[in-house]
Amino acid sequence: MATAPTPESRRRLVLVDFDWQDADLVPDLLKQPGVSIRLVAGSSADDAGMRLAELCGLPRTTDLADLTREIFDLALVSERSPRRSQVEDLLRALGTPCVTPQSFAWSEPVEDLVAKGPDSSLPLDTATDGLDSGGPDLDEVLEQALPDLAEEPPAPPPTPTVESPRIEPEPEDLPTLEDRDGLEAALRRLMSSTGATTAELRLGNVESMDRVVGIGAEDLLLNGLVELARRTGAPQVVGDLTGAGEGKAWGAWPFRTAQHGGVVAAGGIVPGTGWTEWQRRVDELRDGWGRQDRERIGVTFPLVPDSKSGWLEVQEFSMRLELARERNRRDGLRFALHRLDFPGSTPAVDRLSKDLPRRLRDTDSICRPTSHRMLLLLAAGGRDRFPSLRRRITQSWQKAWLEEGNERPVPGITEERIDLTKTGDTDRFMAKAATWLTDLS
Repeated sequence: MATAPTPESRRRLVLVDFDWQDADLVPDLLKQPGVSIRLVAGSSADDAGMRLAELCGLPRTTDLADLTREIFDLALVSERSPRRSQVEDLLRALGTPCVTPQSFAWSEPVEDLVAKGPDSSLPLDTATDGLDSGGPDLDEVLEQALPDLAEEPPAPPPTPTVESPRIEPEPEDLPTLEDRDGLEAALRRLMSSTGATTAELRLGNVESMDRVVGIGAEDLLLNGLVELARRTGAPQVVGDLTGAGEGKAWGAWPFRTAQHGGVVAAGGIVPGTGWTEWQRRVDELRDGWGRQDRERIGVTFPLVPDSKSGWLEVQEFSMRLELARERNRRDGLRFALHRLDFPGSTPAVDRLSKDLPRRLRDTDSICRPTSHRMLLLLAAGGRDRFPSLRRRITQSWQKAWLEEGNERPVPGITEERIDLTKTGDTDRFMAKAATWLTDLS
């Protein structure tokens, strides 16, 4: 005897930009025991799909940012949607397969279609949570799993002007960090123009890096400079003052982007300005790779695959701020940056720092630029979660203060906040963030 699908086993669907030709499918979907329509998205409340969703009591939205609020198993996007490409790009970044309503209606059962993943046009993200009616409260689950989304619609695009848009210069023939052949070709060109005899690129983190491109014989001096650059995060350049290599330079230049870290190094660079050319070129490559990272993951931030959780260094936190600006520019998702200053006892702040990360979500970003200051970057929405988080931080601070042997009363936390709500706020938001990160007072 067949059993009815449990809420957890139902396939979660999102319907996008349905017109009257597509709307006939909705009643059939509602009758299927194996699916659950989790959201209906349209460009306006008068769309056929939106009006039908209202009649059927289905959740609906006109904000594409809400597509990132939940993980869907499959998206049905009207083939006549004027923004189909934009929607598919967004869902592709989230790992949600897309099909047209017609192809879905003619296809095999939804379980088989979803299981195909890439054959359904996009790869499948297998993360699941039971969010159907009768299960946990949706807002409560999202509070623990995903950031709140902006209620405000994104600001309309600015009116075009006759001036040409400002275009940031790209390094010539910029390869991606996944293009090993392109990276090797770029290093060989630079070696040829500066007389270097050996060069390499390593990728990884402070703990370890892998040599992904290497040209020339092994060079012990270069290996030492690479290790020093990796550990310190600062460029390392030395010159040979005597012997056959007199006047030549060896250098290692570290770089970091939103998702990558590494070191570019070269040895035997000809005397003169050869090493400064390497430094200039690495700066250009770092900026170009940084733009590539922001464009690739900015659409889903703060939902970034394999992102580092817990305490971030100042440079890493600054990159998260750049990603927040990119996400806000794309679809208006709002962010809030909180500055918390803790007076008095550094040991008490240290104790609090050990406990605080477990009280945050993986999508929250946290940094401690000074011994008595913490910065929190949170995605902000209609229901601001910070007040409850602030209460938990205060309780942890009071406990840490007393456990360090300090006397009552426990000093209060000084708090300041700045919001990124509209694209016009960007410069003020970034300037204030930079001040909080660098002000040591």
